Amino acid sequence: MMFAMLLAHALGSGVTAAEEPRQEISPANRLYLQAVAEGDRASKLERRRKREPAIEAYQLAGQLAEASIAEAERTGVAQQNRPPEVYFLCATSYLHAGRLLGYEDGDSQRKDENLRKAVIYLDMVEKIEAERAQKADGRLNPEIWRVRNAAGYASFLRGELAQARLHYGSVLELNPSYKPAEQAIAEINKLEQQQNELFTPQGRTLQKEKNRKVLREVVKTLRLVRDIVTLGR
Repeated sequence: MMFAMLLAHALGSGVTAAEEPRQEISPANRLYLQAVAEGDRASKLERRRKREPAIEAYQLAGQLAEASIAEAERTGVAQQNRPPEVYFLCATSYLHAGRLLGYEDGDSQRKDENLRKAVIYLDMVEKIEAERAQKADGRLNPEIWRVRNAAGYASFLRGELAQARLHYGSVLELNPSYKPAEQAIAEINKLEQQQNELFTPQGRTLQKEKNRKVLREVVKTLRLVRDIVTLGR
């Protein structure tokens, strides 16, 4: 979870919960730290190939982060003053849950709900940073590419290929050396071409074996999408 701390520092959020002086921890920060711990547990479960427990843990991490945000709101902390890493942790937790649910048959509604929440919280990180930049020198922190990178990943998993391409293009504008974004765009273009071949009138008249090959490649692309983008876990 060091990545979340680095993101908080990069986006100018100030002192994180882990860096606060040794004093009584606020309820919002306590919930955030619990979310961090749950996210770490989810990552370990996934590495041990315990998919369903990992999904549950990722979702719980997202829920704890949401509870931290709600507590900060209840106590009157303005949104622009809340650490953006809480929103980012919330988003990526739901994003990882949605990614893993993509491997499950018959669970598309649960997957879509997790990915929907991921997009909402990624948008909130962008909003907080945009407001900060407007009040300061007007320039977005270049580390915002990490948020757009995650947004591209979420869009890809939701099947919104055009939107994913836009996000990855934005990543490359901010961080031209980030090769995974180039690879993601190439995979999106390839996937769209395969889909067009399969569903055009000409594609429907192709031999069955060629159709099966196209479908295998589509499935392979979707399975490998987790390797296209790294989110810091």
